[in-house]
Amino acid sequence: MALNRSDPEKFALADLIVRGVSAGLERYLQERPLFRQVCPDQELFVMPIFNLQRYAPGEGFRQWHCDWTISDEATEPGNRVLAWILYCDSVEEAGTEFHWQNHHEVAERGKLVIFPASPSHIHRGRVNNKLNKTIATGWINAGTREGFLKRLAR
Repeated sequence: MALNRSDPEKFALADLIVRGVSAGLERYLQERPLFRQVCPDQELFVMPIFNLQRYAPGEGFRQWHCDWTISDEATEPGNRVLAWILYCDSVEEAGTEFHWQNHHEVAERGKLVIFPASPSHIHRGRVNNKLNKTIATGWINAGTREGFLKRLAR
């Protein structure tokens, strides 16, 4: 999903999610002031392109993975530093498992989880075999949103 004004309802939803994650990012950074200082240009922004995923009972992304990238495609910039998950509903026994932290983040409606995109936070989805799970997932990059949009326009 991306901020695209051609569909007003989708645009409103995408804009609401990006604004909410941006507010969450500011809180994350207030709790970790050194994080911004070590980023290039000391700037971070929420990517305006993200995933909205609905999983049927028993479905999910069960493979261990991390969210870093080394691609230089315009929509996959190489300066991805954080990832985020927004749980859109509460689902018992579902959520996200973080391997090295030996931690399970429970899927609770409205909960936003922000974490490093690097291999330090390898994770996978935890599945419920009886209930649907809907999440929005995306990334936070070093740099500015304006610089990213200029890069897309090339």
